[in-house]
Amino acid sequence: MEKRKTGQHEKALIGLRFLGGAYHGWQVQKNKPSVQAVVQTACEELLGAPCAVTGCSRTDAGVHARQYFCTVDSRALSGFPVDRLPFALNRLLPDDVSAFSARAVPADFHPRYDAKAKEYEYLIFCADLRDAFWHDRAYHAHGARPDAERMAKEAKKLVGTHDFTSFCASGGKIGDKTRTVYFCTVKKEGDLISVRVCADGFLYNMVRIIAGTLLECGQGKELDCASVLAGRDRALAGRTAPAHGLYLDRVYYDAEELEDRIAHCAD
Repeated sequence: MEKRKTGQHEKALIGLRFLGGAYHGWQVQKNKPSVQAVVQTACEELLGAPCAVTGCSRTDAGVHARQYFCTVDSRALSGFPVDRLPFALNRLLPDDVSAFSARAVPADFHPRYDAKAKEYEYLIFCADLRDAFWHDRAYHAHGARPDAERMAKEAKKLVGTHDFTSFCASGGKIGDKTRTVYFCTVKKEGDLISVRVCADGFLYNMVRIIAGTLLECGQGKELDCASVLAGRDRALAGRTAPAHGLYLDRVYYDAEELEDRIAHCAD
């Protein structure tokens, strides 16, 4: 779509939360439900005009988001109070998708390319018995309880700028697989293990492969994440963890906010 000059009409950045279980990811797909489709439908119903809705990231089917951003570009936004958009949209969105913020942004703002970093969380439920509360919201790891301390030790080896070929699914089409991971942490609380990864960008299934690899380390498999990185071979890493345990947790557009977060999580 051709860029319009700033000031011709409003462009809004909308903050969203969604549970991904009912959707085939963010991106519109033919004959399959997507988060983008329901957001666009709600925006067009509200504004009574065509809207271009652009997301900050593609997500796989079943992936959730606690913080997701998209831009809404429409001439019908002119004169509409942008701060009222979340209230109006939430009356039209399904129960598993909600808007929590909105602000005007320049016409050349892009929710994906203007992001400084993204942070994901992967949840692993480690109890012997299944728990209905975590159904489709955390991966139930059966068998031996994972060693979270070993997982955390291996996670630290992923921090820094590396070629993450070993942590990219074979379907990934990006040539340059170098990314900078700002922090990768593992914390256990009760029966729940949280794997957090913050980076300047992510490859196809990168976080799910990291989570699966760390889980296998915690379950006793002889894996060394430094060697896996150096090998640049997907076969060296562990399995791809299921999508339903993954959450896009934060998107950073402000450099100072990102720096504060890195300092807080680097300990």
